[in-house]
Amino acid sequence: MTQYPEAVLARELGMCYANISLVTDYDSGLEGFEGIEPVSMEIVLKVLDDNLDRLRALLFRAIPAIPAERNCPCGAAALDPGALPS
Repeated sequence: MTQYPEAVLARELGMCYANISLVTDYDSGLEGFEGIEPVSMEIVLKVLDDNLDRLRALLFRAIPAIPAERNCPCGAAALDPGALPS
């Protein structure tokens, strides 16, 4: 999974954007490498379940920290492509 097109569309709309990823499929792109066993759906769901409490804790800390008033260049990014670091 990539962050395209979400990041591009958010920038076009002048929206702030952040990604949180839960890696559940550690063998992605490693098919055929010795010692790397294929990941089953059961393993993916177990890893996801094991990380849900961490994700919840992160969101409960992060969401209240988002300021009510935005003080960032995101809103002008569509008008000025250099407004945000690449």
